[in-house]
Amino acid sequence: MPVPLSAIPRLVALAERLAPGSVHVIIDNEEAFVKFRQGVLESKRAVEMGVFVKIDTGYHRAGIATTSPQFQRLVSTIVDQTCRPGLYLQGFYSHFGHSYAGNSADDAANGLLEELGGLEAALEAVPPTHTTPLVLSVGATPTATAAQTLVCSKTDAAHTLRSILARLQAGRDRVELHAGVYPLLDCQQLATQARAGSDSDRPSFQPLSKANIAITVLLEVTSTYTERAQPEALVSGGSLALGREPCKSYAGWGIVSAGLGNAGTRAVYDERGGRTGWVVGRISQEHGILTWQGDAQLCNTLGVGDRVRVWPNHACVAGAGFGWYLVVDAEEGGGERVVDVWVRGRGW
Repeated sequence: MPVPLSAIPRLVALAERLAPGSVHVIIDNEEAFVKFRQGVLESKRAVEMGVFVKIDTGYHRAGIATTSPQFQRLVSTIVDQTCRPGLYLQGFYSHFGHSYAGNSADDAANGLLEELGGLEAALEAVPPTHTTPLVLSVGATPTATAAQTLVCSKTDAAHTLRSILARLQAGRDRVELHAGVYPLLDCQQLATQARAGSDSDRPSFQPLSKANIAITVLLEVTSTYTERAQPEALVSGGSLALGREPCKSYAGWGIVSAGLGNAGTRAVYDERGGRTGWVVGRISQEHGILTWQGDAQLCNTLGVGDRVRVWPNHACVAGAGFGWYLVVDAEEGGGERVVDVWVRGRGW
């Protein structure tokens, strides 16, 4: 997000302790840049920070379009002040957040090409006198995932990608893919189907599945309701633990994995195939209701005190509700023993 002015004291304190150029900020507005730079100067600290100009490539959240009348002036203002110590143009940045609405590898690939095209257009605003190579940072999890397929493909989209990259590399600028939640994945990301289909020659390019989701939320069963039309169970986590974001591929706020109290199940809910298994079907602030979907005869009965691990719809929102990550390793204790604890950086 574009840097808030209230963050200046903390940023300059951090930048002063780190190597010059270790801290970069995002800007999409000339007034914001001028005020940010003034705040840095008034801090009277000798720091160097790079500035990424946030480009709007269609998401219409933060960012400035390259067609905006203010775009050229913003870039010129940043470049003109790089002769003084402090801030300098680091590059251009785009986040193709609307790629989450895609439903195929082609959708994700086209999004990546749109993003690269937008940043290539942004380079035209850089004055010829500015010869320092820039960083062109693009991506969201679906588009970054599509890049893995395109680099080994012979499709028209792959040819276009190589052409754009060749032009950018000729100018010594560096293309950077930032993948967002890709290291963790979640149900929302799987729903985009951004990874191409099965390819026996490249096993690493297999379609992503829930087995690739690295984050689960640990919940405890506090009551059960076997007398209802479909089996249900109350768990100790609702919107504060899982978030309120739905997922387009199924009606729920999380999917129960085949571990812990659900280890004996004969069915884990899969929105691409058999829609049978436990999901978080309803939520309130502090509670969730697990609802059994599909054939009730296959239901794995849960008991009070059982613990279950839930794949969340959105890992970013779910993770923000906790102060730490309990890290498990599939090669140590079968993924059930905690081998490390990562404390989250929190607060705004």
